[in-house]
Amino acid sequence: MVVIVEFSVVPLGEGTSVSRFVAKAVKELEERGVKHVTTPMSTIIEEDDLESALQHVRAAHEAVFKAGAKRVITVIKIDDRRDVKRTMEDKLKSLEKAWAEDY
Repeated sequence: MVVIVEFSVVPLGEGTSVSRFVAKAVKELEERGVKHVTTPMSTIIEEDDLESALQHVRAAHEAVFKAGAKRVITVIKIDDRRDVKRTMEDKLKSLEKAWAEDY
């Protein structure tokens, strides 16, 4: 099955711009070869199982500490569907199809 996890890593007390910290988290995912999409508000990853996905989230979380943050909050949303294998692309295609049918 495929697990899709959306998460945001937020360093606290580091000023209004935190992109240098977020960049370290994303770089960690890239070094691990994780399939991911980064948006202005979060990062979405895709993995074969929940345990692996959460290990990647933890690594991204830790990368922000390694970059010098003293406090980090990570918010996680998990889409764990076990009846059908659905990738990020599959979900978008389904949305596009529904959009086209309605309009």
